[in-house]
Amino acid sequence: VKSWVSTGQNLPISAEQIQSVLGNGQLQSLASQSGLDTNQLSGQLAELLPQVVDKLTPNGTVPEGNDLMAQGMDLLKGKLFG
Repeated sequence: VKSWVSTGQNLPISAEQIQSVLGNGQLQSLASQSGLDTNQLSGQLAELLPQVVDKLTPNGTVPEGNDLMAQGMDLLKGKLFG
């Protein structure tokens, strides 16, 4: 995650790591909302999450006073459910 926030190259995350972090219940819930199966969703999140965090943290810092979680979810929803 540090690489996503910093100004350098974003290191990848795997679909398996996404599954491990979110757990089956959360991933299943998100998958049902998106219309994707859990494997497709975890693959999409692995691809999109580094980009979203990178975009929300310009200049390699977390901006203060912003609801980054809400902004991040809005960006992900737009890409996954759009």
